[in-house]
Amino acid sequence: MNLIKTQRERALFQHGDFSTVAVLGAGAWGTALAVAFARQGANVRLWTWRSAHADAMAADGENREHLADCVFPAGIEVTSDMAGAVSDAQLVLFAAPSGATETLAKAAAAHASQKASAIICAKGLAEGGDLLSACVRRVWQGPVLTLSGPSFADEVGADLPTIVALAGPAPHAQRIAAAFSRERFVLCPTGDSAGVQICAVFKNVAATLCGAADGLDLGANARAALMSEAMREAGDLVAALGGRRETLLGPAGFGDFALTCTDAKSRNYSYGRMIAQGGPDGSIAVTREGAANVGALLKLARRAGVYAPLAMAVDDLLAGRLSAQAAVEAAFAGRRDRVAEAVRAA
Repeated sequence: MNLIKTQRERALFQHGDFSTVAVLGAGAWGTALAVAFARQGANVRLWTWRSAHADAMAADGENREHLADCVFPAGIEVTSDMAGAVSDAQLVLFAAPSGATETLAKAAAAHASQKASAIICAKGLAEGGDLLSACVRRVWQGPVLTLSGPSFADEVGADLPTIVALAGPAPHAQRIAAAFSRERFVLCPTGDSAGVQICAVFKNVAATLCGAADGLDLGANARAALMSEAMREAGDLVAALGGRRETLLGPAGFGDFALTCTDAKSRNYSYGRMIAQGGPDGSIAVTREGAANVGALLKLARRAGVYAPLAMAVDDLLAGRLSAQAAVEAAFAGRRDRVAEAVRAA
C-alpha cells in the first residue's frame, strides 16, 4: 500500500470528489476564496477573463491588482481559459459581482461536468428581483449552493479567523463544508438558501444607510436602530419566501450585518458615509452591491407582499429623491408607523 506522505496529498485524499475547484472571477473576493480552498489542499484554478491579468498573476505568484501581498499557496493555477478551468472541476465558484453571475454561469455550464456543483459567492439578486440561485439553476445541471457571511477578502487572504455560511441541499452542503473547513476558515452548512441570499442582499442595503447615518454624526444609537430595523425587514422577507428567521442569527445574518454596517472597510458603508458627507468620489471601478441591488430587492419585497421602509429609504437616497438626513428619518418613520398600527389594532 502506498503511503500518503505529504499534507497536500492527505488533503486531496480526504476531499475525494471535491479535489478540483474552479474559481471564476479574480477580483479580491475570488482570489481570497481561491487561496482559502488551496490552503485546504484543493487543486484550484483561478479564472480571469483577461489573459494579461492571468499572465501577471502567474508571474508574480499573487494578485497584485486586487489582493496585493497575499502570496498564492501551492495548488493555485491561474488561467483565462474558461473551458480549461471548469471542464473537470467538481466545484465551480462564481465570484463575480451579482450582475455578472447569471452570464458567467451560462458560459461555464457549456464546459462543466453534469455533476459539478456551483457555489454562488456574490451577494445580490438578479435584475428583476429573482434569487441568484434560481437563475443559476436554470442553466446548471448539478447542485447549486450559496456561500455568504462576514468575510472581508483581505482578512480571508491573510488567514484571519472567518466563519461563513454554505447554503444548499443539506447532504451536499454538509459534505463540502466538512471537506474544506479548517481552523481559520469554517463553512457552516445550512439548507436555508433563500434566507442566506436575502441576508446577503439586505445587509449591503442596510450598510449604505448606516454609513450615511454615521456620516451625519447621528450616533451609535441610530446606527444600531437601523441595523435592527434592517434585520427585522430581512426576516419578514425571508419568512415570506419560505426561509427561516433563525438564519438571521447566524453568520449570514447577524454576523454579516455587524461587519458590513459598522466597518470602514465595507464598501457599502463607506459609500453611504461618502454620500452624507458631500457625494461619491467618482470611482466607478468599486463594486457596491447595496446600490446595485436595492431596486431588485424592492421588486422582490413587493412581489412577496413585504413592507420594507428602510430599503425604500435607501432607494430614494441613491436616486436623489431624499437627502441622507431625510432617508434616515424615513427609515425611523417606518418603525413609528408600525408601532401606531399595532396600537390601533390592540
